[in-house]
Amino acid sequence: MDIFIGNLPGTATLVELTDFLHGVDLRTHFQCHEGYDEHARNYHFVVARTATPEEGLALIERLNGRLFEGQRVEAREYLPRGPGQIWDAAERRVNRQFGQVGA
Repeated sequence: MDIFIGNLPGTATLVELTDFLHGVDLRTHFQCHEGYDEHARNYHFVVARTATPEEGLALIERLNGRLFEGQRVEAREYLPRGPGQIWDAAERRVNRQFGQVGA
């Protein structure tokens, strides 16, 4: 099961993040993403893969709502957006390469 772990401070280092996720087997499927929102704030989120759905649900229960460097962490099942899926809310991601919101 893939787990989205978000609302991580953009200033967090990989060492701090690993300490926070103590006991989570990050395996080779671990992915860390960095970006900027519409207010030019740096953010991070992590996608971690668990071996079983039960482990994934336990990880969500353990992490969701916990504070990490003063920010409340969001943990939930990761569901990737496909290219044909429409997002019905304001886009918050910023494409720095092209200087535009979204993409």
